[in-house]
Amino acid sequence: MIYLYLIGFCFLWMIQNSICSICSICSCSVNEELQINCHGKYLRNNDMLNFDLLLNNYQELNKLILSKNNIVDVPKNFFKKLKCLKNLDLSENNIEKIYITMFIDLNNLEDLNLSKNVLRTFDNSLLEILPTMVSLNLSYNHINSVEHTMNQTILKINMLDLSHNNISSLPKKFSELLINLQYLDLSFNRIQSLQDCNLIHLNSLKVLYVNNNFLVTLNIQILPKTLIKLYIGYNQIMEINNLSHIEVLSIEHNKISQLYSNLTVNSLQYMNISGNILSSFPNILFKNLKILDISNNKFTYIPEEISIKNFPLLLQLKVNKNPIQNLTILSDLKLNSFDASNINKLKSIEKDTLANLRSLSKNCINITISNNKMLTFIHEDALKHMNLCSLDLSNNQFSYVTRKLIVHNNSLSTYNINLQGNPFKCNCTLQWMLNDLVPKLYIVHPHLLDDLRCSWPIQISNMRMVHWYGWKNQIFCNTSIFNENFSINVASIMTSETIKLDSSPGLLIVMGIAITVLTILILIGIIWTQRIAIKRRRVNRKF
Repeated sequence: MIYLYLIGFCFLWMIQNSICSICSICSCSVNEELQINCHGKYLRNNDMLNFDLLLNNYQELNKLILSKNNIVDVPKNFFKKLKCLKNLDLSENNIEKIYITMFIDLNNLEDLNLSKNVLRTFDNSLLEILPTMVSLNLSYNHINSVEHTMNQTILKINMLDLSHNNISSLPKKFSELLINLQYLDLSFNRIQSLQDCNLIHLNSLKVLYVNNNFLVTLNIQILPKTLIKLYIGYNQIMEINNLSHIEVLSIEHNKISQLYSNLTVNSLQYMNISGNILSSFPNILFKNLKILDISNNKFTYIPEEISIKNFPLLLQLKVNKNPIQNLTILSDLKLNSFDASNINKLKSIEKDTLANLRSLSKNCINITISNNKMLTFIHEDALKHMNLCSLDLSNNQFSYVTRKLIVHNNSLSTYNINLQGNPFKCNCTLQWMLNDLVPKLYIVHPHLLDDLRCSWPIQISNMRMVHWYGWKNQIFCNTSIFNENFSINVASIMTSETIKLDSSPGLLIVMGIAITVLTILILIGIIWTQRIAIKRRRVNRKF
């Protein structure tokens, strides 16, 4: 009998020791809910079998993370006792196939992540046995087939991610039971037509990603009317039509050459049509549009149709990477942000170039005109009519910028000015930058001084202007820095000043005392050395 008690005690001790080992291998936490995080522990299948026993003692577990391990197969009854589990992460493993029976006891599971495995098929009956499922992530697998085998069960799921797979179409009845689905990601697949996806029955769908596929046409009529955000960039689409219910349209990097005047855009608030082949814009009313990106097209000028009349609520306009030579804004336009960067043919900005551009009501405007490799001139009055929030003129080819461009009413128009990366000639015409700009930026935005440098004269080439912060001399107006024979000290800091040590009575007294003390020490040393030498000679005579 005692023997049986001992065996029982040993068995209980082993179980208790094993339970503790979960938290020694993984991270356990109990905040509002119990969770175990085993991310990146490289568990083998044998470890998973051991965990099957251990997890029986964590039946109240709410979240289990088993991502980035070497899991190939999940034991059949692994989750059987975890009836409270709401969040399960099996991502970044080597799972090739999922079996419905694995999850059949997870009656409270809401979030399942199976991304970054090697799944090749997906059977939507998985959704049926998980009635509480809200979010399912199957991205970054090898799925090429979606099977429809579930019965007529209305599903609760509202987020489904099937991106980065090999899907070319979806089953015809796939969407009929997903009436609560609000977010669907089909990006980075092999879809050639949305007709093959049969999405019209997704009566709650609000956000759809179909970017980076092989779509040639966009027919909004085959999409649910609840859809408000459509991301369909990086396809082969050549034209777009009715967008009546769409609020956000991202259709960048397609092959659109024209927008037709019968285009319906009543609800459109955001439109990214960059990376297409547009050269003109239709004369239609975008009454709710707030953000417009027409970058990287074929525009040689900013279309006259982009005006207050056609865009009464427009806040942001981007015209980057177009072959624009003249940046003149032809119609009245009020914005919060204007970006004209990476325009390789732009050479100058004249006095009236931006005369029609203003900020909205009493607000200020953010101007970005940067990274234009041919831009060498901006007129001193080009921005005088604007109330600037920020000004970014970085990485152009300006050799100088006048004080009048930046300083209005004897004060900086804004303290957020980026002039970095320009080949400035640091002569007297730029002394105002040391006097006005550098001190302000040093206090408010010091990062805008990191690459604000001189390019000429050669003696100070590549030196940061902040080096002269606090100097009282008019450095750039001092012609001596243009001489070839000026000196550089050990810290490689340039100066035209001569270093002098002025004498004073106090200094002379201190030096005199020091010399006297040093002389006395030397005499004592000599006398002491002679005495030692005499003593040694006496000792040697005895032998």
